[in-house]
Parts: sequence; C-alpha cells; structure tokens
Amino acid sequence: MTILCVGQLVADILVKPVDSIDFSVDTKRVDLITVKGGGDSYNTATALAKLDQPVKFVGKCGCDSFGDLLYANARDAGIDVSSIVRDPSCDTSAVIVALNPEGERVFLYYGGANDTFTYGDIPPDALDGCGIVHVGGTYNLPLFDGEGAARLFALAQSRGILTSMDVTYDVSGRWLEIIRPCLPHLDYFMPSAGEARMITGRSSPEEMAAFLLDLGVRNVVIKLGGEGCYLQNEHTSFYTPAFEVEVADTTGAGDCFAAGFLTGLSQRWNLERCAQFACAVAAMCVTQVGATTGVPTFPEIEKFIAQQR
Repeated sequence: MTILCVGQLVADILVKPVDSIDFSVDTKRVDLITVKGGGDSYNTATALAKLDQPVKFVGKCGCDSFGDLLYANARDAGIDVSSIVRDPSCDTSAVIVALNPEGERVFLYYGGANDTFTYGDIPPDALDGCGIVHVGGTYNLPLFDGEGAARLFALAQSRGILTSMDVTYDVSGRWLEIIRPCLPHLDYFMPSAGEARMITGRSSPEEMAAFLLDLGVRNVVIKLGGEGCYLQNEHTSFYTPAFEVEVADTTGAGDCFAAGFLTGLSQRWNLERCAQFACAVAAMCVTQVGATTGVPTFPEIEKFIAQQR
C-alpha cells in the first residue's frame, strides 16, 4: 500500500566531530561537513523509498538551493513529490547537526518554511490511493500541529486509512497540550521514551503507554534507543531488543525506525515482526553519517535480521 508522509523537511548540515564550542578560539578543524536531506517526515519517506515502499510526501520548502536539493533528492529516491509546496516567500528549513565522536548529536534548528506549513497546504487528492498516513516532525510545524494534524487523521480514518504520528522535541514545553486533539485519531503513535516521558509525566514505558491508550491511541510504540522498543495496545504488550551495531551517527534513527514499522504494516505483518524489522532499520541507519544514508534495501534488512538469529 502507498504510504503518505506529511510534515517536516530540512536541510541537514552535518559537522563531525564537535566535542564543544569555544568562542574564544577563532578556528577549529573538523573531519566532516556535509549537507543531506533531513526532517522527521522527509527522513521517514526517504527510508521507505529505500525499502522499496511506494511513498508520497507532502511538505513545504523554499525556492532556494536547499529546497532544490531536497526536492531533487526526494524525486531521485523514487518518492512522489507532486505535492511538495515550493514557496518563494520562505527559506527552506535548515539545521546544523553537531556530532561528537560517539555519534551523539545536537541540533541548531531554523524553522523556515516548516513554520508556515498548514493543513491548507495538503492537496485534496493527497490521500487518494494511500493505505497509511504518517505525520513526522510534530512540535516543529506550529501552524499544523494539533488541530491541523487531527483534522488530517480524522479524514484519513473516515476513509479507512491507517494513521501514524512521530514527534520531535517540544521547545515550547507544551507537550500534551499540543497533541491531545490528535490522540483519539491515531492508530499508531511512535514517540521516543524521552518524548513520551515529557508528554505523559510518567516514568516507565508501561505507564507511558497506558496513559496514551487512555487518551485514545490504539497502539503505542515507544522507541528506547539502544534498548529497542516497547509496544502496547488493548490486547498485548511486549519489548523488542535492539540490534548491536557500531554507531557512527544517531541522526534519523527514530525516523528510520518509523519507516521500518510502517513497512511492516504495509506488508500486513504481525506487530512483533513489525517491531523487529523497525529495530533492524534503525540499527542500520546509525552505522553511517546522515539520517538515512545507512538504510539498505528491503532484502538486505531481511538478511541482516536472519544473520542475527
């Protein structure tokens, strides 16, 4: 089934290694500066395309060099880009990703066109032929987050389309207040443990999931980083361990996890297999620098999983 990804797209400017910033030092040499496509939803769409899944993308960028790069990369990856909005009045969003030698990162984020994205930017026919709608980058889409996303999810569910949402860090600190309208319309919600803790005020994955289920989410999938993930719904709950790999860059790991999980849903797998496949995609993601650079093809992920058994 075709998967529609809606939301954030960003030009990632990756810098490595960065241990600290000392403004008393005029110049510091680094090993790598590169520009790649990024943004939660864009990353998920790109990873889905690399996993041979049919995918559409709806988002907004400027008519500048970064916008040209993101548009061309998505098109060349096989993503349906017909619904990407190119707005000459906006700058394309960009982020400096400072990576330490262990692959952990800090973002310096400029919202640009993402700050102007609204429900009205989604074409009326965007849902046609889709089996899943996924929104990524929530909390960095201020004119769409909350009511706009909830409206999209409600429309999708009325047409029998599965709904999914991932979030990023909420610098406003409003967390649950922003996303509460979305929760009754979500078939799958995939926050990280840190994000889920801030949203729910609970400490354990079980407590976080129960809180979100009570607010209407049908399936809660909590990403646990190097510990794997935890899934809970009305009928079942389970942990899935992570795969051990050498980490080069954790950027995009959660977005690629979402791509893996959505791939499993598209294949109509059971939830355990979806979670295992998602953990494998996330593991491969972090082995290379860039949000989706390390994601291989669908058969290669299947081979990787088989080799770990």
